Amino acid sequence: MPTLIATVGGTTSNSYITVAAATVYFGDRLGNANWTAATADDKAAALITATSWLESLEYYGDRASTTQALKWPRTDVSCDGVEADATYIPTDIQAAAAETAQALITTPTLMRGSTTGPGAYEKVELGDLKVQYRSTDAVLSVDNIIDVLPWLKSYLRCWVRNASNVRQIPTYRN
Repeated sequence: MPTLIATVGGTTSNSYITVAAATVYFGDRLGNANWTAATADDKAAALITATSWLESLEYYGDRASTTQALKWPRTDVSCDGVEADATYIPTDIQAAAAETAQALITTPTLMRGSTTGPGAYEKVELGDLKVQYRSTDAVLSVDNIIDVLPWLKSYLRCWVRNASNVRQIPTYRN
């Protein structure tokens, strides 16, 4: 069972929005059937994962505190006349997290990308002998979340500094 922590500016926070707040957000929106049907654990896991992906972006302004776990809340930044401060996470950022979470619930493999580098499948051939293997230091290369979900631009438009980052995710084998 995932433990979602959405304390604004918290040292152990792992989500920009609570399951309850996301459920209220989706309550008035068309196309929320997947969110409504999901279990509480799946919703929490999706919000934690969505926040993790949003954390890969480069935002304007500065972290509100050096001890906060997440990039939000921030200071010294405003968007459409809304000044960010240490007491809240902007509605647009919370909506981006909720919408990304719903996209992940709908398509859990959405952000998986393709394997590249030393972790890709490698083939060795010697005459008729062919061996295909995958090294344990595989890296999944996924374009940033805005490339995968371009409609997020409408939520993140003036909060994000550079939307063309590439995020590398190490994978580990048990």
